Amino acid sequence: MTTKDIKVSIVCDVYNHEPYLRDCFEGFVNQKVNFKYEILVNDDASTDNSAKIIKEYEEKYPELFKVIYQKENQYSQGIKIWGDIQFPRTNGQYVAVCEGDDYWTDMSKLQKQVDILDCDNSLMGVVTNSSVVSFNGDLIKSMQENVVQNNVEGKYDLRDFLTPPQHSYPTATVMFRNNPKNEILQKLSHTRNKYLSDWTLWIILLSYGNFYYLDEVTAAYRINPTSVTHTCDRVGRAKASRQICNAVADILPAEYSDIAKEFRDTRWIWISLFFAYRHEKKYIKMFGSLFMALILCPSAMKTHISNYLHKTK
Repeated sequence: MTTKDIKVSIVCDVYNHEPYLRDCFEGFVNQKVNFKYEILVNDDASTDNSAKIIKEYEEKYPELFKVIYQKENQYSQGIKIWGDIQFPRTNGQYVAVCEGDDYWTDMSKLQKQVDILDCDNSLMGVVTNSSVVSFNGDLIKSMQENVVQNNVEGKYDLRDFLTPPQHSYPTATVMFRNNPKNEILQKLSHTRNKYLSDWTLWIILLSYGNFYYLDEVTAAYRINPTSVTHTCDRVGRAKASRQICNAVADILPAEYSDIAKEFRDTRWIWISLFFAYRHEKKYIKMFGSLFMALILCPSAMKTHISNYLHKTK
């Protein structure tokens, strides 16, 4: 199999995912497709037996697995795994992403998404729904809310993605066109951050074309208490979001100048800080942020409070 034959590049990042890797890899190798694909694994110097499991699959499926075994952890050194290591080595026409602690539940996932993209060149990507499971695999949710507006199947653009309520694409369900690859990599580099790399990637991709939402569950998102998402500094993330949004505003096409202007309006940072301090039970700073949020962006803050109260009923 030559690189020209590859239709889909699967990008999988691994760090201490030993308990979950077999679920992840079985979802890859058992895909029912009529095309060639590659599995690009980056093990970021795991300290458990992840590398041993990866080696087992690499030896069993040498035509599929292309593995990098890092000797030193790259993420801790500020290296961006997607933009600096994984995406540059993709050979496929399309790219699918799945972290080592998540897994695919639909063995026709890749085929369904490829068929949609092959039939409509105006689409930049396809996203589906996913279930949510605990770290030991117990089902928490059969599907996620607000992947798109009311989870109605169809085409969605960048404005739809950014229109409240906040939408979130389950990373393990996304497939996107690997073109224009160099431009995407340049924009990823400009917006590089350790907190919202997936969110910024979706915005970059949506600036090139619409996504199609397929209203099916094709993957499981695992709530892993040791993952970066669940151990990160929420206050630091909220404060960093100002810089991130300015960087995203820089790369948006001219037709989204109104969105770029909103991104540069950082008054909403107080809303993010309010929820971050609330989560960390720093109540004095929480009420200070609430005061600033109500003064600077009262309408948005009232909407957030209303949505929160509605969820707690």
